[in-house]
Amino acid sequence: MSFSMLKTRGRLAAVGLAVVAAGLLGSVQTAGAAGVSTTADSGHGSSGQGPVTPAAGSTSGALAAAVASPAITRTEVISRAKSWVGIGLNYDQGGEYQGWRTDCSGYVSMAWNLGSSLTTNTFIPEGVAEWSTKDSLLAGDVLLNDDTGNSGHVAIFSSWTDSSHTQYMGYEFTGSGVHYRPIPYPYFSGYGTFKPARLKSIVGETSRPAGRVWDRSRPDGGPWDSTATLIDAGGAVNAVSAAGLPNGTTHVQALVNGEIWDRARSASGTWGNSARIDANGNITDVAAAALPDGTLHVQALVNGEIWDRTRATNGTWSNSTKIDAGGAITDIASSALADGTLHVQAVVNGEIWNRTRSAAGTWGGSSRIDAGGAITDLSSAAGPDGTLHVLALVNGEIWDRTRSEAGTWGASTKIDAGGAVKQLSAAGLPNGDIHVEAVVNGDVWDRVRKGTTGNWSVSSLVDNNGSIFGTYATATPNGTLHVGTNA
Repeated sequence: MSFSMLKTRGRLAAVGLAVVAAGLLGSVQTAGAAGVSTTADSGHGSSGQGPVTPAAGSTSGALAAAVASPAITRTEVISRAKSWVGIGLNYDQGGEYQGWRTDCSGYVSMAWNLGSSLTTNTFIPEGVAEWSTKDSLLAGDVLLNDDTGNSGHVAIFSSWTDSSHTQYMGYEFTGSGVHYRPIPYPYFSGYGTFKPARLKSIVGETSRPAGRVWDRSRPDGGPWDSTATLIDAGGAVNAVSAAGLPNGTTHVQALVNGEIWDRARSASGTWGNSARIDANGNITDVAAAALPDGTLHVQALVNGEIWDRTRATNGTWSNSTKIDAGGAITDIASSALADGTLHVQAVVNGEIWNRTRSAAGTWGGSSRIDAGGAITDLSSAAGPDGTLHVLALVNGEIWDRTRSEAGTWGASTKIDAGGAVKQLSAAGLPNGDIHVEAVVNGDVWDRVRKGTTGNWSVSSLVDNNGSIFGTYATATPNGTLHVGTNA
């Protein structure tokens, strides 16, 4: 990770800017705690496997049909694996459910959507899977003991539980049922030799752009700085977020190879070194918000679930806590209000859901604030009066919905009808202004809602780089607005 190079580069300083509103699905749980299976040793390993059998609807006896065709994404593999958890299936090597055999290898065959229920000793020989390495493990891969019958077993890798990579969250079908739980790498001792393996037809999600990160500031009252500061020259950043703390520092998070790195800018304007705060490797989105008490919350999206990690005022990072186990979230945002509450928004099937953490630290249930069904990106910003603005991107247009200090959500207002916005970010200033940044044709445009009038301004061009694909926006207590560009 290269966060060491700092320099400035000239860029043109200053789009047209939808709704919707909507809640986080699933339950709140701490990693490795509630909701995770903790079965005894009898629930480990294989209880025997049936023979190779064609899945329902495939050509009888055709092992060629065993390969998923044409391809399957990692997200789909995890979603399929999750669908058998907690529904009461019994381990039966002679039985079947939804066309696949109900044992460990039949379960993996189902998750991989194979045309046949293979066995632990046929995944590799039949050319369906290939051996891989620990360092390359990604969601949807497996830990495989390719012995036969009761000696063989297989578990699906979901994500590492922490940066030590000594334990992972995995899905497996054992004699006591289908489980999602922490598993020591590569597997519980005494059950044979397990090695990483990968489905040959598995594919990553849609290819994501990667680039460097620049920060441009606008002091209270303006104008925009004529130059931007390069704060990450590595060229591998896929997404960014940021939050301004009450002490005047600004923290920027960068997503690199599924990991989150945090860099801080002091109140005096000096950028420090970066630090990796999450080495999961499967993170697809990041959001951040700073509370009035000086703590910083960073949310990570992993396999459609949201995890929250806190940085204390003394700079210590806590373990992460799962705050949404829905598994279908595609985008996240967050904002902290003046009363100390934290609001996290999630896009699920094109709808927005909002979950609140009280000032006392308790996570509440989620509520749907927008059921539009076509939302592809979102951001949020808090006003000093206790209001919360949630911005939604729909068909290239931006809509704004406001939550009053009393907690009532208002109707949405279209603030950008251009139809070409690709990504957005937002920040609230101490004077009550709300700034929304929009990426249009690789440029960033800024639009302001004046706190004194509630009126939205016309947009102004902030950066005409032409290759920007992501932004962040945040403010410091002195009214300075920071806008970052990922290009």
